[in-house]
Amino acid sequence: MTVFALARAQVQDIVRNPMLLFFFATAVVMGGLLKATMPASARDIMASAVFTATTYFVGWNIPAFTLAEEKEKRQLEALFLTPVRPWQVILVKGVLGLVGSLVFGAFMFLILDQVPRRSLLWLTAYTVLSLFTVGLGVLLGLLVRDTRSLGLGGTPVILLLMTATTLPWALVQPRVWALQAWLPTRPAVELLTAGLTGEAVPVMRNLLVMLAYTALMWLVNARLIRRLSFARN
Repeated sequence: MTVFALARAQVQDIVRNPMLLFFFATAVVMGGLLKATMPASARDIMASAVFTATTYFVGWNIPAFTLAEEKEKRQLEALFLTPVRPWQVILVKGVLGLVGSLVFGAFMFLILDQVPRRSLLWLTAYTVLSLFTVGLGVLLGLLVRDTRSLGLGGTPVILLLMTATTLPWALVQPRVWALQAWLPTRPAVELLTAGLTGEAVPVMRNLLVMLAYTALMWLVNARLIRRLSFARN
């Protein structure tokens, strides 16, 4: 099996997976509902929350669920018996997660009827956040044994991160909001909001914080993938 054949097979598995399709549809429906119900004054903030949720619904779920499901059905072990290396398997899943997140992010502009004032900043922020969520999905997919353990162990993590990122902490708990400047939550929503509205935020600091967490996530993934490679040999 070649890498291209693997990618084609993975795409087929994704479009046939009812759970993944459910999460994709949830992101679209959520965007439509917020557009229909939110006042115009709150749409920029809500749009940032929707874009953040989209990276988790799509970017996180693709690698996490495909890895967990393949482990459950023992397909991952069979896949490792082919000439495709473990790192190539993870790379394909990561790329599909990133591409899926970017495609849905672009599609959400149509749903929300939004036009970013700083397009490059929005794209940079959304891409970095997608790399983070995809990396988290890969990490959890490598650690869990099946889809059930992913639901029990992974869902609370995702809900915590999404809640910490999307709730209006600056109004509810200013001290918590100040602390989140150094977590992978506030920098993401600040950058996305700045990309949409054009407001001034500490761009470089926020990007460095997000990149640090993203790099750490993928370094951990690299170690786990290396163990898989040794186990195969």
